[in-house]
Amino acid sequence: MAPTMARLRRDIPDIPPSSTTQRPVRVVACGTLFLTHTLSLASHPEPASAVRAHSVTRTRGGSASTCMSTLAQFPGVDAMLVAALGGNEEGRMIISDLEQEHVSTKYCKVWDQSGVPSAWVLHADDADTKTIIYNNPLPDITHEEFISLLGPILVPENYAYLNATPGSPPATATAAVGSIPNQPRPSLSNSSAAPARPTHSPAPLDWIHFEGRSVKTTLSNIVGLDGLARERKWRNHCVFSVDVGRKPRQGIEALLPHADVIFLNRHYARAHSPHYAASPRAFLLSLTTVAPPHALLVAYWGTEGAAVLSVPTREYFQSSGWVDTALPTPAPTPMPSTTNIPNIVPTRQGEVQSVRSGSDFWARGHHTESSSEFTAALASTADPSSPMPTRLDAAGGVDDVGAQDAFAAGMMFALSRRLVPGAPYTPAAGASRDGAEADTNRDRGRWRLEECLRFATELAGRKARRTGWDGLAEEMAQAGWLGA
Repeated sequence: MAPTMARLRRDIPDIPPSSTTQRPVRVVACGTLFLTHTLSLASHPEPASAVRAHSVTRTRGGSASTCMSTLAQFPGVDAMLVAALGGNEEGRMIISDLEQEHVSTKYCKVWDQSGVPSAWVLHADDADTKTIIYNNPLPDITHEEFISLLGPILVPENYAYLNATPGSPPATATAAVGSIPNQPRPSLSNSSAAPARPTHSPAPLDWIHFEGRSVKTTLSNIVGLDGLARERKWRNHCVFSVDVGRKPRQGIEALLPHADVIFLNRHYARAHSPHYAASPRAFLLSLTTVAPPHALLVAYWGTEGAAVLSVPTREYFQSSGWVDTALPTPAPTPMPSTTNIPNIVPTRQGEVQSVRSGSDFWARGHHTESSSEFTAALASTADPSSPMPTRLDAAGGVDDVGAQDAFAAGMMFALSRRLVPGAPYTPAAGASRDGAEADTNRDRGRWRLEECLRFATELAGRKARRTGWDGLAEEMAQAGWLGA
């Protein structure tokens, strides 16, 4: 354990339960932020040639920052970012944009007069190829800097104010999306608009999310925080999640045993074996020997949907892909045999389930419509003059990277609606938490696991067909996901 982490440990009694009032969910994401400049060209330029780009786009990237920008749109969420930021004029504009989006940057490391990490993408239309040029003028945040930045949150006397005294008014979660006329979907379990937390939680944070970009530093950060949280007795009240990223990194598996929620994707699966690219189920089952026994394994599979495997409850849910129902149903994807995969975990009912229909359509080789009611209505709402095709596929310009970030943010928001943190998805799942009364309160408005997957899949589908991030929460609210 690093000395900097040890210095945060104080011999101060645990904060006792004080009331049943609620406070917003506090989420910290640790990662990077960069700008992407995409130049669309008719063909890839020859050496020493001059070509004209027929379009240029500029977007802000980085999984941690985009997840926080999305989460901050939803009611009852305090989103905080830990990242290295440039301090020049462009960097200050980005910081201002994040703050206007209600993403706190007070825990970021700002390098004065330094530029912003950037990527230039040359997209050749004729061959549909991309050439990417990176520039990162900022050093990564070290473990010591990480602890120093989060120190104000982690020292008990600095977060004691989060637990309101008896008789104080509750921290109401005003819906950022305004008045919502739509009623919640019938399948939801009396959901409230905000995933608020009881104030008697001893944890300074409710969720800590890590990008797995720098494996060595991230491992030090997550292990250090885990040790501190266990010593201070708030580890079971805070979710630790890891995103393995789209690019496989050596040693990334070392992070998985320390996480409660693990975000995976088809790119990472394909790096392990070509057979896994066709099936999230086989891939997730193969990780059950590596993941903690209390973990949730969440896989984003692009236009083919997503899946979640609950290791402690042996449940598996999978959403179908983003398909316009006005188009012919695609041919079924053959499923690889699972007989040779060790530690196969069946669902609670003993079959693979579709989030939409509850059937075992993947096991039988069938493909249903999308689990998203939004994608089922694409044909009637699509703008005929829009260059975006009604069929969502890679060739049609779908923002797959943005959709993956939106999916992760959607899962974080949905799971935080009293499903996590909490048994059985904590390191000490069998231990008593806060008493029967607290458990009863926590179950009120609780979402089911399959509902969380439906929510995140729909959010990803909406992001895939649009540029920018503003208004995603409002769209989800208008679709009936957020009710009074």
